Amino acid sequence: MTHSAGHLIGRDDETAELVRLAASAVAGEGQAALVVGEAGVGKTAVLELAAANAERSGMQVLHAAARELERQRPFAVISSCLGVDVASADPSRVRVAEILRGDARYGLPGALGGSGEADFATVEAMLGLLDELCARGPVALILDDLQWADPASLLVVRRLMGSVHQLPLLVIGAYRQSPRVKEVDQLSQSLGVRNRTVLELTPLSMPAVTALLTAMCGGEPGPRLRSMAEAAAGNPLYVRELSDALLREALIKISGGIAEVTGVLSPPPLLTLITHRLSYLSNDALHALRVAAVLGASCTVTEFAAVLGKPTHDVVSIVAEAEAAGVLRDTGDRLVFHHDLIRHALSDAVSGSVRAMVHLKAAQAIAGAGATPERVAEHLLNGAPAGEFLIAWLVEFAPRLTTRAPVLALDLLDKAVALANPGDPRYEDLQRHRAVAQLSCGHLTEAEESARCALARTSDPGLESPMHWIIIQAAFARGRPDLALAEARTACRSAGLPAAERRRFDAFSSVCLFALGDLAEAGAHALAARRTAQEVGDTHALAYALHILAAKRFLEMPDAEALELARQACRFTPETIHPAQRIALQLALANSYTELDRSHDAERTLAAAHKATEHVGGVFLPWYHLSCALLAFNTGRWDDALAEVEAGLNSGESFAMSGALRAIAALIAVHRGRQDVADAYLTAADSARDAGSIACFYEYLPLCASVLLDEARSNTERAYPRLLTAFDHGVGHLPGQLILGFLAPDIVRLALAHGDTANARRVASAAQTRADHSRGPYHLGDAYRCQGLLARDPQLLLEAARCYRDAPRPLHEAHSYTDAAELLAQRGRPSEARALLDQALEIYGILEADWETARALSRLRCLSRGVRRRRDSPRHGWSALTNTERIVADHVAHGRSNPEIATRMSISRRTVSTHVSNILRKLKMTSRVELATEFVRRLNSDNENTHTHTHAHD
Repeated sequence: MTHSAGHLIGRDDETAELVRLAASAVAGEGQAALVVGEAGVGKTAVLELAAANAERSGMQVLHAAARELERQRPFAVISSCLGVDVASADPSRVRVAEILRGDARYGLPGALGGSGEADFATVEAMLGLLDELCARGPVALILDDLQWADPASLLVVRRLMGSVHQLPLLVIGAYRQSPRVKEVDQLSQSLGVRNRTVLELTPLSMPAVTALLTAMCGGEPGPRLRSMAEAAAGNPLYVRELSDALLREALIKISGGIAEVTGVLSPPPLLTLITHRLSYLSNDALHALRVAAVLGASCTVTEFAAVLGKPTHDVVSIVAEAEAAGVLRDTGDRLVFHHDLIRHALSDAVSGSVRAMVHLKAAQAIAGAGATPERVAEHLLNGAPAGEFLIAWLVEFAPRLTTRAPVLALDLLDKAVALANPGDPRYEDLQRHRAVAQLSCGHLTEAEESARCALARTSDPGLESPMHWIIIQAAFARGRPDLALAEARTACRSAGLPAAERRRFDAFSSVCLFALGDLAEAGAHALAARRTAQEVGDTHALAYALHILAAKRFLEMPDAEALELARQACRFTPETIHPAQRIALQLALANSYTELDRSHDAERTLAAAHKATEHVGGVFLPWYHLSCALLAFNTGRWDDALAEVEAGLNSGESFAMSGALRAIAALIAVHRGRQDVADAYLTAADSARDAGSIACFYEYLPLCASVLLDEARSNTERAYPRLLTAFDHGVGHLPGQLILGFLAPDIVRLALAHGDTANARRVASAAQTRADHSRGPYHLGDAYRCQGLLARDPQLLLEAARCYRDAPRPLHEAHSYTDAAELLAQRGRPSEARALLDQALEIYGILEADWETARALSRLRCLSRGVRRRRDSPRHGWSALTNTERIVADHVAHGRSNPEIATRMSISRRTVSTHVSNILRKLKMTSRVELATEFVRRLNSDNENTHTHTHAHD
């Protein structure tokens, strides 16, 4: 297809639309488009013209094409497009490259969430980099041949398209619909709404074909030439190959401005035309290009020369000949075919066995030249069996490959284990590497089995400890702490293990016991492990022991001593314990602070953990957001909590936290009177079937939401026994009185409503015991409220409200006011009752808790006539923004990127992105630019009004 001076023959409408989308992105309202069409229809030409137009409009253009050979490499095309490289001069790109390399994730169970599709820490890093680039100026991200793109890159593109409206960003992707790729189909299915467009390139019209022939042949086509061109069915590549073939054979004569075929010829198939082009190459060039076609487009000239075994200057002359023949494009150091159909024509001429040998030779050549492990692995995966080279290479590079591309590593390790002789001393190394790769991919049962098999046959004492740990981590990650405990005890009995390793296995046994709910045994074991670890200065074992001692004490007696134990555990640095272990300790401490109403300490601890979670990823990303959501929910920042829920769910559905996250959203939905929304969240939470030994500590959340929904539907006959049963018998492995202590006032309230005074007193006594230990305002509030409900004492309930206000726990404060108002109304003190009801309704209104408002008014019908009802919170406009959203809007108005805002506010980029979307929706705006403009206008207007008001009083 020919284009010049910004014109592409036959594609005026498509190019005009892309120009419009680019202008929108430059103005601040991002756009996304997919260009779809058959092979040869001109997708690449449309993208090239779009890139040129975007560059002329002042956009930074980032352009890359996916390659068939790279589909197994995560983030291949998106990292290439963004220029992610540890050698980059841009510190932001270097940081993303380090996260992509994944050193902190080595051996982390289920780093890919069990699905193997993508590491979400890297997804987030890529999205954050785009945010930063867009803060520097408008960006055009253009990706060709998405049908060959790796799933991880496509996930990044899908996320970008979902939030493209926030940024001065134009995202354009092109693909052909054969072969069909599920992830690409998901991209197109997400389009069709505002800010997202699909451009389907249909065959050229006959007038456009005529214009194209005229441009290529130097004259208007005559009848015979037009007749031959009709076989193209409007495919520009066919037209180009046909005209080039006829011109090469001098079969076109121009007379009187008419280009005509000199004889009567039948139009050949496209493949025949491509083969005709190749026939003009020398034999050396043709042979070399067949090798290049097998290697793929990521091959450099230097690597190409190494595979051919030729001097570079000889290869350069071959490349020049191919470029002159229209087979290769002049793109610098890398070999890029003029069209993928040409590459396939060359590759198809090579037998399968020869292709496999070419890939093997390529792997050996680029490995010797220092290529990255993932590039070597791509060729090895397609190469001929080469046991010795494959085994030797994997023994050295499997750890690096596993951190970068665990699925690719596992495929190669499976091949190597099958090829290796079990008597080979390297065989056990391969088994160990394979078990780690299985662990990283989330194949937990397989990892256990591989490690057990390796243990059964090994005589290497250095291999024993890693295999035990793999079994323990795999079992623990899939929610089987019993199996993990059994393996830890087996390891402790092994005479071949060093004393330090036995100490750590012994200390981890307390973690398993705690997860099993055996708190007494877990505490005793952790206490002994702490003494032993302190004697020898073993920080790893000490961290495990302190963590369990803190958690156990916190459940039983949440007090200052429990917090101090947790703080001691967190003082260990990443250099002395694994980063993942330290994150777990920090998140546990943050949740302890939240429970004891030390919100500022919780926020500070979460901020400290945040950066590490962004690097490590895995389960820690959703766990971090769950912790943030719980803090926001308890302190009455419900919209902030929902933003954290959304961010946590975006971190991956496969990390065993989605049920708890959705349960928080369901709780908010019930309180706000949106029962259908709550029901949908709970249905999704039930189907999540979260597993894992961290998720079990949050199993109470779906139960709480479900019971609350029962009560909202006036089904207290179902709600009360469910709560009481859980309180008495526990949730999962955890004792109910400890994990559900915060529900004590609700259980007492429901028990009294059912005439069950005995259980009401028993539950109230448990609440008092907890408050006596912690002396925290929230726990004291629970105790006062339970006693106030039992004694029907308004003063105790008001004392509860004061404690909740100090915490702060606004929902519980409002409940206490409502309870007290009801008692005062029954005692004939309506004015006092009405004042308390007003306070409750004010809080409910701030929380937008419509169901709570309706319930309070229903309980106090006798007072409703004189009650000052707070006006419903606005859904749109500046007054609808929450405090957090106002702060975010201020940052946006100052031109700060989402990552920069996240750093300043100590929250995640994902959470900021959710807030920005909510702000734009509430203000009915389309871009950050529009938001910034209006924010500044309002600020100036406020300043002018203040100035005028000041002078009026002078």
